[in-house]
Amino acid sequence: MFEVTGGYEYVLPVMVAVMMSKWVADAFGKSSIYNDLIHLKGYPHLDNKREYTFSERASDVMTCRDLFVLSTKGNSVDSIESLLSSTTYQGFPVVTSHTEMLVVGFISRDSLVRVVRKCRQHPDVTSDTQCWFTSQIDTQEMYVDLSPHLDKSPIQITEKTPLDRVIEMFRALGIRYLLVTQNGQLVGILKKKDILEHIELYRKGLSDRREDTL
Repeated sequence: MFEVTGGYEYVLPVMVAVMMSKWVADAFGKSSIYNDLIHLKGYPHLDNKREYTFSERASDVMTCRDLFVLSTKGNSVDSIESLLSSTTYQGFPVVTSHTEMLVVGFISRDSLVRVVRKCRQHPDVTSDTQCWFTSQIDTQEMYVDLSPHLDKSPIQITEKTPLDRVIEMFRALGIRYLLVTQNGQLVGILKKKDILEHIELYRKGLSDRREDTL
């Protein structure tokens, strides 16, 4: 703008105004207004520029220990509808059985909703119609095959995975959840929201320690 208008006499006042604005902004905080807006809106965003050092493991941070899972067998259209109406989760792990808890895959809530709606429009499907997460079923009865909608390779970590490594996985892969296992059995789900809440507690703890020092 200075070159276009030729108003070089305004260079110094503009520089002074910019420096004053920078000092005032630094006095209120180091983070940008965009990061503050993301934090206020509650968006699940991990800042790639921030570095944290944690001693905790994945099992210390995950909150979903009482899991709502689906087994490969034993589900019906009515039971899946009941699960969808009684929960607000965005997806459900699929395991071999509720006793073995070996991970088979993961299915999103949207996929289940779409499948159930299509089933209700089919004249031969009733509330008791069985829903299977495998196509290898030796039966002559009517059933719904959910295996095409199943994510058969969800990312899994062990419960002893360091939290620093978990954060790097969330950042690098852009995922929203990780399945936590112990000896191959599902023990919990670690969500990005859990990580953000832990980081916020860590930041508040640092702030409190600084105030006590002052």
